[in-house]
Amino acid sequence: MCGEGRGHATRVQTVVEMLVPKHRFVLLASRDAYHQLYDRYQDHPLVSVRRLPGLFFSYRDRRLDYWKSFIDAGPFLWRLRSMVEYVQQMLQREQPALAITDFEPLLPRAAKKLGIPWISLDHQHFLTVSDFSTLPCRFRWRAMFLRLSIPIFYSGQSGEAVSSFQHFPPRRGTQHIPRLGVLLRRTVVEHREQICDQGHVVVYVRKHAPDSLWKALAACGRRAVVYGLGAMSHSQGFDFAATNIQFKNISDEGFVADLASASCLITTAGNQLVGESLFLKKPVLAIPEDGNYEQELNALLVQRSGGGWSIKFEKLTSHLLQQFLIAVPSLQARLEQMDVSGNEGALDFVQQFLPESGVDDEQPFAFRNSWEPEVSIR
Repeated sequence: MCGEGRGHATRVQTVVEMLVPKHRFVLLASRDAYHQLYDRYQDHPLVSVRRLPGLFFSYRDRRLDYWKSFIDAGPFLWRLRSMVEYVQQMLQREQPALAITDFEPLLPRAAKKLGIPWISLDHQHFLTVSDFSTLPCRFRWRAMFLRLSIPIFYSGQSGEAVSSFQHFPPRRGTQHIPRLGVLLRRTVVEHREQICDQGHVVVYVRKHAPDSLWKALAACGRRAVVYGLGAMSHSQGFDFAATNIQFKNISDEGFVADLASASCLITTAGNQLVGESLFLKKPVLAIPEDGNYEQELNALLVQRSGGGWSIKFEKLTSHLLQQFLIAVPSLQARLEQMDVSGNEGALDFVQQFLPESGVDDEQPFAFRNSWEPEVSIR
């Protein structure tokens, strides 16, 4: 899986939860996804987590820069062949029945070389299966540019499914591709029975949040619980000590509990988290990262779904946040009729490609989980 952010790892975790103990998994991840999954599965008898190099977005002046991301990918692309060989050796040791990829380029190439069936289950391919003809021009031309980049990651999969909390109409020729809802891990599903509104606001931002956000939160009159930045205490001189803003380290149970008891979610427009919030009937104020086209489309879908608002960071003010909080009850009412879960569809999709036989307990992993430096590829 891709290691950028936590959404890819969360999707993979959901697939694991649906298929263990009947099947066992070797999870290949980098950076954020690796840390998240290693912490969860380091002692699991049927799940082994391995670290791989990965591709990541690059930023310039707090803005996602696609050209810089491409240039910075140079060392990774230069070593692509040797890294694929590394994964091939791993596959030859483990002899998997199926490879599943979530927008990661090494595993598909290695599986293809060895004749191992492989399938794609991710969100990013919504760029290739969606019809954007009704969108404003500035969205359409960028969609065409990014659509061309998707097959660079991989092509030729035995099957493909796309996960998203909402979908655009299908692009001609892609109607046969399953278009699923969000994959919801067990912790989120279990908290569906514990939904309440204790009045606080949950905020999730990964980086580059401007001081305008903190000023708006400090003036909103609600307790704001912030995840994604660790135990942060200041930002460009902004003092949080006397405010209503509380920072927390990420924890699966703690975060979901806070979200299930919140009034709403304020977040950058990542597909996975937006979907989890809508599943828990929490309206979303989606604020896409500057320059992140995928998040801009997600924010547009939030607006169109009726389950939230979208706005750019530079336009966020205390007044607008107050207006959103006033609108929360009416947005919650709309969410009562919305179904964003894609678990059943994802399970049906994956099982099409799995063998009938289950786990052979007598055959151990070639390697167990280990905490090691980033793999060194020649």
